[in-house]
Amino acid sequence: MLIFKESSESNINILSNYITSMSLLVIAIDRDNDLGRKTGIRSPVIGRDANIRASLELGLSDPEESDTNTMLAAIKTYDQLLEKGKKVEVVTICGDVRVGTKSDMKIANTLDQVILKTGAKRAILVSDGAEDRELEPIIRSRLRIDSTRMVVVQQSRPIEDTLYTIIHKMEDPKIQRQFILPMALIALAWGLASLLGSSEIASGAIWVILGGYLLVKVAGWEEAIKKFYTDLLTVTSERVPLYSYAWLIAALMMIVGLTRGLDQMQEAANVGGGILGMVLAFLSLDGVLSLFLFALVIIEVARTIDTYLRDGVFNINIVRFIFTVASMGLIFAGIIEIVDDIFVKDNFNSENVTYILSGLILQFIGLLVHDSIRGRVDENLSVTEDT
Repeated sequence: MLIFKESSESNINILSNYITSMSLLVIAIDRDNDLGRKTGIRSPVIGRDANIRASLELGLSDPEESDTNTMLAAIKTYDQLLEKGKKVEVVTICGDVRVGTKSDMKIANTLDQVILKTGAKRAILVSDGAEDRELEPIIRSRLRIDSTRMVVVQQSRPIEDTLYTIIHKMEDPKIQRQFILPMALIALAWGLASLLGSSEIASGAIWVILGGYLLVKVAGWEEAIKKFYTDLLTVTSERVPLYSYAWLIAALMMIVGLTRGLDQMQEAANVGGGILGMVLAFLSLDGVLSLFLFALVIIEVARTIDTYLRDGVFNINIVRFIFTVASMGLIFAGIIEIVDDIFVKDNFNSENVTYILSGLILQFIGLLVHDSIRGRVDENLSVTEDT
């Protein structure tokens, strides 16, 4: 009887003490290593008694785990073959929670160790699903597979049990965040649009919500949004970070900016500005640009204030950041106006160059102000250290 725990010695050392020669292996496959994750038992588990103990531990740790039934089915198959006088052994082989190449390589290496120690030539494969059956080519390359068995748990009331399974899964927070949340947002948007008599914009709102949700998932912003929500609505005596409120204000400003940008696009379309004219109008100072830049400044100023209140250190780089954002905004606005004059209106206006010149001058002033403040701060620090 062989059974492996996480704290025990390596599998190779244990297997070295197990010498036999079995022509037939009954193999129970656990591709995602539920046995190891939930009980700490390490693969391979060789022998009838070891598999009974392992399946019992797995069943007690998670009574709904289907791999328990797989192991018991393998034990039953082993008993039936043993009664017929077959030279047989039963083994459970586990992979890795990251199902894929790593898991399959781990199963292949473990199987090689088992074959080396048991001398098996043939196998009977027992699994609980099609995912485990994908390992059949790996096993077949090492052993002749005489039979495969798919373990399906029988239910006396399939309809009720299916309903229970669905309800049980819906209570899983992971399932709720990944599937129920976007469905709820879509239903909410559709219902609100219908109540307000704006069914024609409901489809657009649904796509906006779904696209925003996918963007948050892909960018990995869930934790940041959760922290922002917690900080914003905290009711404890602790100070709520100004940074959280700044993000809320910045988000509202961006929504207003997007609305302004769309209005400018519509105006450009009405005067026949074409696609380029619509894009430039959306990005202009009258569109989304000014509010977007203002939102950036609000976020960074709030971050600087929070750092000062928390650590007592004021980051003077915020001065240069504000001047830089303002100057880059003017330069970008000037480029937009010049491109619009040349390629859309076909009437160049030299006054738009002043945007770029103003931006460059503002950037120079920002450098002077920043260096002046930094010099005074360094001087005060030197005086303080000398005293």
